[in-house]
Amino acid sequence: MKQITVLSLVLLASTMMPAQTAMFGFQATVAKPSGDVGDRNWIDGKLGVGLGAHALIPLRGGGALVPRIDYTMYKNDWTSDAQVREEEKINILSAGMDFHYYFSGQANEGFFVLAGLGYASGKFDSSYSLNGLDMSVSATKGAIYVQGGLGVQFNPLMGIEFSYQSLTFSDVETTYLGFTSRQDVSSPSLRASFVMHF
Repeated sequence: MKQITVLSLVLLASTMMPAQTAMFGFQATVAKPSGDVGDRNWIDGKLGVGLGAHALIPLRGGGALVPRIDYTMYKNDWTSDAQVREEEKINILSAGMDFHYYFSGQANEGFFVLAGLGYASGKFDSSYSLNGLDMSVSATKGAIYVQGGLGVQFNPLMGIEFSYQSLTFSDVETTYLGFTSRQDVSSPSLRASFVMHF
């Protein structure tokens, strides 16, 4: 239902005539994971960091289409004693489309709300060291995400946005010591991004 709602907003926005020339830019993101990824046995709630690029296509009436790509990295190292060490890494590459609505009635000016839909590819790496014996597990999986949030454009070049992203990777397969397991990995996150246009 969420995906249908977001798609409806994007399709509605796409029927509006572009009001100005598209702008391009990048975003730097800090992400707070929750769900399985944020669990203490995985990333333990540690902040992730990300970089990305986007285009902002202004529409009439204060709307804008924002195709974007993002790369987010999570990492957690811990040592239970002098002989046991574990490292967890999760890298997520995503591409999607957001719709922005600016309350000023002019795209790229002032406060706005956003809704988005996209596809994410997650790479999960775990490595263990026990008494000099090193072991590792790796898996890659893709999934659809939806997100919503709000933000403010301080001027035509700089702004910030805050969003909640809902994302679950289904049937992530890992093989460890000859045993194969599958599990769903939930990876929702609260995200804060600094946005620059040029």
